Amino acid sequence: MTEDCAEPTFFDSRTWQQTWWSEFGGDSELKLLIVRSDSGEADMIAPLMVDGSEISFLGSTDLVDYHDFLTRDRLSSNCIESIVSAITEMDNIDTVLLQSLPGNSPTITQFRESAETAGWSVSLEQEDVAPRVELPETWDEYVSNLRRKDRHELRRKLRRLETVGEFQHLELTSADEVEAAMPDFMLLHRMSTADKNEFMTPERERFFKRIAIELAKEGSTRLSFLEVNGEREATSLSFIAGNVRYLYNSGYNPRQSKLSVGLLNHALSIKSSIEKGHRIFDFMRGNEPYKYHLGGIDRQVFSLTATREGSAD
Repeated sequence: MTEDCAEPTFFDSRTWQQTWWSEFGGDSELKLLIVRSDSGEADMIAPLMVDGSEISFLGSTDLVDYHDFLTRDRLSSNCIESIVSAITEMDNIDTVLLQSLPGNSPTITQFRESAETAGWSVSLEQEDVAPRVELPETWDEYVSNLRRKDRHELRRKLRRLETVGEFQHLELTSADEVEAAMPDFMLLHRMSTADKNEFMTPERERFFKRIAIELAKEGSTRLSFLEVNGEREATSLSFIAGNVRYLYNSGYNPRQSKLSVGLLNHALSIKSSIEKGHRIFDFMRGNEPYKYHLGGIDRQVFSLTATREGSAD
C-alpha cells in the first residue's frame, strides 16, 4: 500500500508501525481500520490506537514527524467518509486526535468536512513547520540555488574543513554496519545539546537502534558520519522512501562546532542524495537555522482534533 501513496514516508511502513507498537503500544488498543473496494482490495488503511475515549494515530510527536492515512487515491473523499463513519459508530470514542498531518494532505480538508457532517466539532491548529529542499540534478546547481550569503558560507566552511587535515563523509546502509555504528551515533547525539541528551531515554535509544537496523534490512536506512582526521565528529540518521530522503535525527561533537561539522555533515548528505537521484531532502520537524542555511523551505504540519458534540470536555 505504501508504494501506491502519493508520497509515502518511512513512518507509513509496516516495519515502522510494528516496531513502534511493540515498544510503546502499552495498554492502548490497536484499531486498524481498512476501507476496501468492491473487488476486496484495500483502498485505505487507517492505523489507529485507542486510549480511553480518544482515538489517534500510532505514535506521538516525540518520535513521528508525519502521519496520514494510507490510500491508493489521495484525492478520493469516499474513503475518509468511511473512516469517519466507523469512528462515529464507536460509542466509547469522544475525541479523534490526528497529529502531524502535512499541510498539503487532502486528509485535512476531507476529514474535517466529513466529521462536521457527522456531527463532530473539529479544530485545526498548526503544530510545527518541516523545512525541505527540492534537489536539482547536480551539486553545483544546488549550491548556486542557495541564497547568496548561505552559498558563500557553505563554500567557506568546506574550504576551512579541507585545511584541518583529512576528512571523509561516510554513509552506512547495511544492517550489520548500522548496528555496529549506532553506539557512535548515540554518543554524538547525546553530546550535541542538553535537550538531546535528555530526549534520548533508554526506551527511545532501544527504539532508535531497532528501527535503524530493521529499516536497513529493507534498504531504507542511511547512517551518515563526518570523519575528521579519523575521528567521527558529526552524524545523522536518515531514511529513504520513494525519491525522498528524510533526516530523522542527528548529532555532533560540540568541541568541533567551529568547523561547523554538523551543518557540513548535512550538506554532504544532500550532495550524496543528489548523486543518487533523490528529488527531495526533507529536514522534517523543527525550524533550526541550519535547515534554512541549506535551502530548506517550510511546509506546515497540522494537528486536527474532532470532538463528539455533547461529550464532556
